[in-house]
Amino acid sequence: MSKVTRELEEEIDEFLNDVNWEDEDYAFIIGPKGELKSVLLPETGVFVAPKNVQKILKIFGVRDIDDIDNDATLH
Repeated sequence: MSKVTRELEEEIDEFLNDVNWEDEDYAFIIGPKGELKSVLLPETGVFVAPKNVQKILKIFGVRDIDDIDNDATLH
């Protein structure tokens, strides 16, 4: 892993620790060109995303939330 990537991951981890996250929250990471880079999903098992979350995912071409791999970059 490059130093830049490691530093960026540390910054993201620090940011996430400072945010008041709830177990049922969603987060979308969108790049500077508007591409969906990642989605953080609730830590629950099988579920159906709320309609508003489904609408956001649809904008980025994600039709099935089960197809999202939280470890993958989506762009």
